[in-house]
Amino acid sequence: MAQLERRRPQNASGEFYVDSSCIDCDTCRWMAPEVFHRDGGQSAVYHQSGDAGQRERTLQALLACPTASIAKTCGS
Repeated sequence: MAQLERRRPQNASGEFYVDSSCIDCDTCRWMAPEVFHRDGGQSAVYHQSGDAGQRERTLQALLACPTASIAKTCGS
């Protein structure tokens, strides 16, 4: 499970993030390329979800991540 204290600094500020447990499998980048990109050998959120479709794809990527490295901050 992703941990806020392990949040990668390459993430855009906002509710979704990738932590340092990412294994660079490309799943999230394949599922939501408009939100995730590769930076420093791991994925990071470079654009926070905008419309409902992007948000849905981001949540699907969160659930599909094999290492549970993607999270959503509480209260968002």
